[in-house]
Amino acid sequence: MKFKDIFLIPNLVTIARLLITIYLFLNLTPDEFSITNLIVIIAIIGISDAVDGIVARKLNQVSKLGIILDPFTDRIVFVMLLFWLIDYFPMWFIYSLIIREIFTLIGALYVLLKNKTVTVSNKGKLGTTLIFISICLTILNTSLNLMIIDYFTYISLIFYYYVALEYLYKLIYKNE
Repeated sequence: MKFKDIFLIPNLVTIARLLITIYLFLNLTPDEFSITNLIVIIAIIGISDAVDGIVARKLNQVSKLGIILDPFTDRIVFVMLLFWLIDYFPMWFIYSLIIREIFTLIGALYVLLKNKTVTVSNKGKLGTTLIFISICLTILNTSLNLMIIDYFTYISLIFYYYVALEYLYKLIYKNE
């Protein structure tokens, strides 16, 4: 890893996302926003999860620092988002996501320490997208109270775990 890699545009995007999120979550509460603005904030956080990777590939600025920094920041920002929005969700949902994120972080550390590689699949990107959509819909559902949104959230969570288990399987059995 090179120190100058901090100044690559994708890594600056990642660091900015982390710092802005920390500032937002420490200084404001979700209650200070309308439901629409809260959904926009969540959507921006979700979209920003992918932006740094896209920028890195488009500008040919993929770096070892970015490979570590991006998923680490993704996990931290996502868990912070869950705690920030904790009043909007049942605790089983929060715990389910946090447990999955902890296992993902452990898996990422294993990959890093063992110099293994795991490619991000479209299923992984879809799973993350579905979870962010579920979070937005659940916030919206505080005023709508539609059961279909709850079912969508359950299915999204199951798929999110399925993707994690698939990564784990590939890590154990395909990379021996």
